[in-house]
Amino acid sequence: MGGENLKRSPHPINTIYICLLAITDPFLPILQALFVRGKEEMKKKMRTFFHISVFAMSFILMVCLVPHSRAQDAAGEKPAASEKPAAPEKPAEQTSQEKPVTKTMPADFTANLNTTFYSKYVWRGLELSKDSLVIFPSLTIGYKGFAFNVWVDFDTEYNNPPPGKKSRANLQETDLTFTYANKIKPLKMDYTLGWIYYHTDGFYGDSSTNNQEVFVTLAFDIPLKPTLSVYREIQTGAAWYTSLALSHSFKIYKEWTWDMGGWISYIYNKSTENISAMDDGNVWMGLTIPVNSYFSIIPKIQYSFPLSSAARKRIEANSFNGQDSNFLYGGLIFDLKF
Repeated sequence: MGGENLKRSPHPINTIYICLLAITDPFLPILQALFVRGKEEMKKKMRTFFHISVFAMSFILMVCLVPHSRAQDAAGEKPAASEKPAAPEKPAEQTSQEKPVTKTMPADFTANLNTTFYSKYVWRGLELSKDSLVIFPSLTIGYKGFAFNVWVDFDTEYNNPPPGKKSRANLQETDLTFTYANKIKPLKMDYTLGWIYYHTDGFYGDSSTNNQEVFVTLAFDIPLKPTLSVYREIQTGAAWYTSLALSHSFKIYKEWTWDMGGWISYIYNKSTENISAMDDGNVWMGLTIPVNSYFSIIPKIQYSFPLSSAARKRIEANSFNGQDSNFLYGGLIFDLKF
């Protein structure tokens, strides 16, 4: 019965549901391969398969679903001439009876597919790519406040390979994130509790790395939307990263918005480093261009800079040439939401 309903109703939500089912099966063996000790070859093969699946799915969904959803939006705006107009006294009821088979997922289910094409990868002030295009596919599935996200860093020409190897296209990083989000209405505050697992192939010519963080984010629904985030390392030792961000959006044309914001941060790390200081600052601006109710294109530019002499020394030491601490970068973001 479910299969018949999906065939009868070619809504983009049904299409993405099928795609998500298709990539669900690999999750269990992949997570087992990541977290179970030993069997390194199995881990490598599973991880590579997982990278490729998410990366390919990003582009497939972008290409296939966007034209489809646009056509459906247009069809909804221009009903056939022979169609009888809905009775004005019960529009909501009639709308719900026209296509009952389109609802194939729970009402609280959400999905977001986001692919970013950037000129540089900068994370917490640190340069993690140089002179290459980086691509960040991201897939988020949510239900009643809970969410699971997979984020991938694909460097088209990684320019700091291990000794003896040449620059090449490489899947540099995979992050898995679990979160729970809710709000406290009297305080006009949204909060998020989360856990992140990072896996990288090594950014400074070294071997692969793994680490985990837990975090809490408090976002206030007031002018400039102040957002406080605190991250705590739980695998490699005692380390904290705290940021305070502000942002604002201006509507400039229909649903187009001009967005801008920035953040400052503080780092405390006495395990893998010896630093306790103001860390990185970042200012950014972008233009959100909705193509339809599902899909948006966002050109964006960012500028990252150190906030203290200790941060400058740390960022320079970790840069690809050992000298840079200020970075200007940007690109295009393609965002698909359901």
